[in-house]
Amino acid sequence: MPGPDKPLWTVSRQVVGNLLPLLVSAPFLVVALREYPSKGLASPVLGCLVLFPIVAWIATNFLGLSANLGLKKEMGRRLHIERPFSTEEKHFVGFARPGYQGLLDPHEDVGFLVVHDDRLEFFGSKVRVNLQKSDVKRVVFRPNPHAWVGLGRWVSVEGESDGKHVRLMVEPRERATLLGNRSLGSLLRKRLDKWSKS
Repeated sequence: MPGPDKPLWTVSRQVVGNLLPLLVSAPFLVVALREYPSKGLASPVLGCLVLFPIVAWIATNFLGLSANLGLKKEMGRRLHIERPFSTEEKHFVGFARPGYQGLLDPHEDVGFLVVHDDRLEFFGSKVRVNLQKSDVKRVVFRPNPHAWVGLGRWVSVEGESDGKHVRLMVEPRERATLLGNRSLGSLLRKRLDKWSKS
């Protein structure tokens, strides 16, 4: 069911999350490519080639979630409008359905994973999903593009509903860095595993 407001997780926000790390790291690659024809793999060229992926990784960790705080505040406002002063447990996350293929980001939407006694709910800016506790069989990690460079992974809540395999995939976005959120993923997985067995 779509949210009542405009989707927040827009292409422009996804582009910024990819563009900022590239702007920081690209000069090292440009210098290496410019100097290589005349200097070959001399120390400055080799140094720039080595620094490019290192700086890109560091910049992605620190700048990849640059719009996160604003997204969380706006989704908190939307949740409060619908459920004033709700005290339910909630976690700010990126979300994707299993078939989603994003070119710019693995997250299909952003919003809150709300932990109810009997179900999990994803309350997103454009997507709303519920998964009954009685349908949950396991909570596991699954790789996403962030996992390829050690900066993230899905927390995947999986089970069966009406004889069909179901999967709710989320990745924490509570902290300012990807590595910080990766560590939160371990805590979230343990929490949801405990919830599913309670």
